[in-house]
Amino acid sequence: MAQKKRGGRKRQKIPAGKLQVRIVAACHLREVTPKEIADQEGLRVAAVSYHFRLLEKEGWIHVSRTEPVRGGRRHYYVADRFKVITDREFEAMTEQERREVSEGALLDFLEVCREAHKEGTLDAQPDSHLSQTPMGLDKQGWTEIQSELDRVLERTLEIKAESDMRRRKSGEKPIPTVVALAGFEGPASIATGLKT
Repeated sequence: MAQKKRGGRKRQKIPAGKLQVRIVAACHLREVTPKEIADQEGLRVAAVSYHFRLLEKEGWIHVSRTEPVRGGRRHYYVADRFKVITDREFEAMTEQERREVSEGALLDFLEVCREAHKEGTLDAQPDSHLSQTPMGLDKQGWTEIQSELDRVLERTLEIKAESDMRRRKSGEKPIPTVVALAGFEGPASIATGLKT
């Protein structure tokens, strides 16, 4: 990847389309500022702000709030949220609230699976995927799995944004797709069949 130095900091060259996909994907998960993305990608804030404004004009994202900062205003952007609760939001909940949220998500997912099975779409695509892998992990393994699931979620949202942008140009009809990620502590009953 080509790099150039400006003001003592390394600057990366990143394709505009790829940058816009990353911005939209991040905005689906949380409030995002141009500075945050600029720092993350090693780019100038002005250049990244241009892409935020362009995406806002095209209807991909919108300003959720502003705050004063050093004589100017900092803009926070979001995209329409998916049914995703961030780690920070989940940690702030009481145990009862977490149970209710998880139960609601699980029941919703099971209903989607039931309808897909009933309509024959669950296995309609030859490369569809459905798996469950009970395993015994140490604390480090648990942490690594959760980090990997977070990474896959972010990449999934990037792929969705890329697809949306292509479809907006092509007019291609979408394939209704369900992607579910889960990584949770299983019941004690599954431990009996696990190798130690």
